[in-house]
Amino acid sequence: MNASELARLPEFDLTASDSSEQTPNQSVRKIAELSELVLSELELPTSSSPQQRLVQTAAEQLSANCYFNALLRECEGEGWQWRQAPAVIRSDNVVNAVRLSLPSCGGWLWLLLSHQTLGGRHQFVLPCWLQAADGRLRPLGFAEAVTLTASEPALFGALDKTRRELFIERVKASNANIETALRARWQDLPVLFNAPLNFADAEQALLVGHSVHPNPKSRDQFSHGDAERFAPEYGNEFALHWLAVAPEFLHARSAHAHSALELAQQVFDSEPMACAARPSPPPGMVLMPAHPWQLNVLKRDARLQPLFASGDIVDLGSFGGGWRATSSTRSIYARHAPFMLKFSLSVRLTNSLRTLLPKEMQRGLQVHQVQQSPVGAQFAERCPQFTILSEPAYLCLKDGKGQLVAESLVLFRDNPFVAAAADNCCVLATLTQDHPLQGKARVITLIEQFADEQKCLPAEAARRWFTAFLDTVVEPLFIAQAEFGLLFGAHQQNLVLRFDGALPVHGYFRDCQGTGYSHVAHQLLSPYLPELGAETENLIDNEMANRLFSYYLIVNSCFGVVSAIAAGGVIGENLLLQLLHDRLNDLRQQAPADRSCLDYLLDSALLWSKGNFRCSYQNVNETTTTDPLSVYHTMPNPLFRL
Repeated sequence: MNASELARLPEFDLTASDSSEQTPNQSVRKIAELSELVLSELELPTSSSPQQRLVQTAAEQLSANCYFNALLRECEGEGWQWRQAPAVIRSDNVVNAVRLSLPSCGGWLWLLLSHQTLGGRHQFVLPCWLQAADGRLRPLGFAEAVTLTASEPALFGALDKTRRELFIERVKASNANIETALRARWQDLPVLFNAPLNFADAEQALLVGHSVHPNPKSRDQFSHGDAERFAPEYGNEFALHWLAVAPEFLHARSAHAHSALELAQQVFDSEPMACAARPSPPPGMVLMPAHPWQLNVLKRDARLQPLFASGDIVDLGSFGGGWRATSSTRSIYARHAPFMLKFSLSVRLTNSLRTLLPKEMQRGLQVHQVQQSPVGAQFAERCPQFTILSEPAYLCLKDGKGQLVAESLVLFRDNPFVAAAADNCCVLATLTQDHPLQGKARVITLIEQFADEQKCLPAEAARRWFTAFLDTVVEPLFIAQAEFGLLFGAHQQNLVLRFDGALPVHGYFRDCQGTGYSHVAHQLLSPYLPELGAETENLIDNEMANRLFSYYLIVNSCFGVVSAIAAGGVIGENLLLQLLHDRLNDLRQQAPADRSCLDYLLDSALLWSKGNFRCSYQNVNETTTTDPLSVYHTMPNPLFRL
């Protein structure tokens, strides 16, 4: 719905039916003035074709779900209530409504829901409705609602004008990015949500990103051309650049049987090109892969410019091909390569600038060392259906003073998805994302396919599918935590599932940046890795460990899966939550070495959840904050007292 269409919609006078909580009549004027200001600043698409309007509406719907879920989760009990919507704005698909107080305007914002969940990932119906103190209602587009809520001090405190405008701009940019990507992939939607996908196609099918975030597709430094080439949702591929570097200006570390330089050579040798086209580094120099976009950043870096000028770093050019961005953007994959590569990218994506840190690289090496220890072997033997993708090596340029240039970091990640092994694998976030046309999520397609194959009811198929998910993902990660003290930040974009037909049969965790160790791991691993956690700064006390681990695996991943399945109407949310509760309780009954996390999840009325809204609203760089829990907040625990 565009600005001119909004202006033509009528107001509704509810004075007679909703007059019990009125404030002075001047609030009507305040709201009108602010709404006119918002409308005057909107940059809406000018195309009037039906498909363009459909794409725009779909993008706003997806953005609204992400934005309002984040807002409501972090404002729990502060300024909003569940209410029956006024009859004049209700429709048949509305199941409940939220009334959000806007005291600075003297009015309320009504949010209508088509699906409500206990896990806090609802689905909303646009438009929103603004109600003045005298009861009059007017419809609001998504952009207007964003400006109103971001300008309301009662929700998240007062911000200076610069930060408030930056936040609003990021939300608008995220919505525009979603719209542009939808337009580019519109014809692919039936395949992305229904057909079998391989690893790379599934990574690039994630059109929206984080489902509980105010600006899931904001990218501050990327131009549209950059995004079209390097962002995953456009489905494109590109060629790597390769550098030749004088060894004294390259920092190389490896926990692998081969050195980091040897792993780089393996990737180089796997590139699909004719031997005659394969350049060789000058004598005495070594190879280093470079992300094409980040290489331009490095060439402008004053610390490295003298080395490019002197020939100590030589750009060999781009060749080969077949590299595709995975869902995180900065990690890339090629079907032919023995390793995936994760780069520093000087881009702020959602909450943080995506520049890697040396300590994060050391975490990857340490995970590889843990896997090679007797403790790692015991975990692998106990959970053969689950694999941790290690990151055993990395490279980093050094400047003329011998200092590491973190913007040049690249790590090597295990790639089990080579050639045919990539088939029928999917990142969890792609399975659960909302359909742009409010159709079925991909996970529902799989469940219905399984029901057809097994000739059973959809509810039974959903129960069996979710049980397989618990078997292949949730139980192994809890065994790692409770029995071995290994903590993996298993959010939806860090989990990949392999399927046999429609059922998950193997789980993968990636991104060792988000790993840690509890006191249990310290005790078990000290004979083999006595310096565990010292350099990597990820030996974590119980309280922090339980909150972080539970947020990623339970709040983000499990509740996301439960909400997506329940929204498809094939089974009730409570039945899935009961299955999850019972599995966690079974694990607790086995008396693991550390049951504190299971106790926290089963016995706490509140859980801690990451505050993506506040983080973005206050312009916090999540990766450099000294206290990770400072951006967390509490939310009701739907597993409590089941």
